[in-house]
Formats: sequence, C-alpha cells, structure tokens
Amino acid sequence: MEYLILLSSIALGAVTVFGLRLSDPRHLKVLNAFTGAYLLTLVILHLLPDLYEPEPGVMLKPLVIGGFILAGFFLQIAMDSFSMGIEHGHAHEIHGRMAFGILAGLCLHALIEAMALGQSPEHQGAHDLAAHHFLLVSIVVHNYPISIALLGMLLQSGMRKSSALACLGLFAIMAPIGMFMSTHTGLAIYTRYLMALVIGIFMHISTMILFESEDRHRFPVGKALAVVLGLALGITSVILES
Repeated sequence: MEYLILLSSIALGAVTVFGLRLSDPRHLKVLNAFTGAYLLTLVILHLLPDLYEPEPGVMLKPLVIGGFILAGFFLQIAMDSFSMGIEHGHAHEIHGRMAFGILAGLCLHALIEAMALGQSPEHQGAHDLAAHHFLLVSIVVHNYPISIALLGMLLQSGMRKSSALACLGLFAIMAPIGMFMSTHTGLAIYTRYLMALVIGIFMHISTMILFESEDRHRFPVGKALAVVLGLALGITSVILES
C-alpha cells in the first residue's frame, strides 16, 4: 500500500498538469510555500525530536546525528546543481540534454529520501512507526509539486507528451525503489542515520522555499496564506498523532 501511496502523488501531479492546467509558476510558488511550511513543521515538531530519542540497544551519539543532518543539507545543495532547484520551486526553460541532468538529480533525490522508509522488524519501536508515517506523508506532499514542475517544464521544452510522461514515470518509481532497496538489502537497520540525512535535505528545501526573497523583498498574500495553512496542518497532524 505504501508503494502505491508514493506513486499516487506523481499521478496526481500529472492530472493537475493535464486536467487542471495548474503548472503556471505563480501557482507553483503558492503550492511550494504550503509544502515548505508543512515539511518544516513536521521536521521541527516530530521528526527531529524523535531522532534524538534514545532507542534500546542503539547508541546514536548526538554528534553523529548532527553530522548526518549537515551531510543531508549539503548533499541537497550538490543535487541542486543537477536538478536546478526544482525541489524548492524553481522552474526553468530547458533545452536538449539539460532535461536529462535535471531528471537525474530529481531521481537521485527521490531515491535517497525514500531509503529512510525502509523497515526492519528488529529495529522498530512505537516512535519509529510514527516517524515512518510522517516521513511517508512528507515525501508524498513534497513530490506532488515537483511532479507538476517537472512535467510542465518538459512539455514546455517541446518534448512529446509520451516522452514527458515516460520521464515522469521514471521519477515516480524512484521512491518505491528506494524504499524496497532499503527494506530488502539490510540498509533498514541504518534507518535513523538515513532519517537524519533526509531531515537535512528537508531543512534545506523548506528554508529555501520560505526565505527566498520576492521582488522588492515583498511576501505576497497568497504565499503568506499558504505558509499559515501549511503550519496549521502540520501542527494539527502532529497533535493528532500524539
């Protein structure tokens, strides 16, 4: 079921582009403001505190956790050089081979994020299950605007619809592959390290979305309302899960 949930946000992105025609950058900025606020709220209120909570039989030093969070933060900066910042709402005109570089960066991004979803029966407590749930929701919410931006850019570049959908399909399967690979190769025992890496990635993306300056440093009303809604929904989600 979780594999289908991961795929659902990408499918919804395609429906949004073709059915609702909401790939306009102005709409994406508002949607990204919401997802940025929502991601940051879940990270600060649940994922990050949960990561530092002691687990029986596992000695994870705070310094190590912090190191992986920093690694994730700077790893996302490196991946941005390939994806051109689509993860935090940047839309660009693309030509020729540029699309393959963007797709490669996004696929790597999706793969790494979902690897933290791998589950190991030997290392699974109640707080781990809650963190797993919030991470799944975060990835789904985050991948939705990415899929809209990616598909919209590919179509605007002149790529055929079938080719653009094939590229979107490749991006869509990376998260399920990451989760499957982690669960069935033993990587799941390192889930907390992977979670720290993903938290660093989320912190970079969400802060970039929220703190990028608009023209003349204005903060549009639509974006402000989206941020408030994202914060409110994130806080409500954590309270209901508690």
